[in-house]
Amino acid sequence: MRCIVFEVKGEYAQFKKPYSPMSPVTYPFPPPTAVMGLLGAIIGYEKHEYHERLGWQSLRIAVSLRQPVQVFRTSINLLNTKNGTDTFFRPKVDKDTHIQVPFEFLKFPHYRIYVSGLLEKAMNELAKNLQMGCTAFTPVLGLASCLADVEWIGEWEAHPFDTLEWVTSTVVPISGDVKIHYDDNRRYHRLRVPAIMDSQRVVHNYQEVIVAENAQTIRGQGGDNLFFKVNNETIALFPNFRPS
Repeated sequence: MRCIVFEVKGEYAQFKKPYSPMSPVTYPFPPPTAVMGLLGAIIGYEKHEYHERLGWQSLRIAVSLRQPVQVFRTSINLLNTKNGTDTFFRPKVDKDTHIQVPFEFLKFPHYRIYVSGLLEKAMNELAKNLQMGCTAFTPVLGLASCLADVEWIGEWEAHPFDTLEWVTSTVVPISGDVKIHYDDNRRYHRLRVPAIMDSQRVVHNYQEVIVAENAQTIRGQGGDNLFFKVNNETIALFPNFRPS
């Protein structure tokens, strides 16, 4: 199957974990749901339509860290818009409208993204825009203030990789038969990320993953229909939608 490869980087990123609305903390990499939004911005699909036009049920994504994870924490001045501003979001004279909220950001994030399973039209439009070095909307890394640079890498065929032992630089989804070989002096992080989201912004699947936060490789075995060869690289694609 076709696999489009590109890289995305910026000064800051923030992929908010859903259980931290008051003091946002971030995933160490963009989960597939965030990558879908990035693909929609590159192609030019609106917020309410990009899930269906991309083909969210068949989409498969892999993410590789190109730089070690660096976490930056700071407080941001926000406006209390609930009762501290007028209808034009201008602060009221008699209200203390400002609030400082602790935020967690990623500093100098850099990722390589692998995309397969898009609908054919979306696949062609994505490849065309990336090759031309242009995007329809401004690409960001999570928050609107975290601007991103996007770079085309190439397009290749993704071939199933059926060898028992594997070494990959991508995030590894954990399934029943996946076994990780943990090496000394590595920073591994096991976490649960949103993997599949429909047009109503309903998450259909959360996926357990292993990520090497120092951007080094991960070794292991097992993983039926997860691992593929793309341009002599071994990648782990997130599973696609399987109705219950």
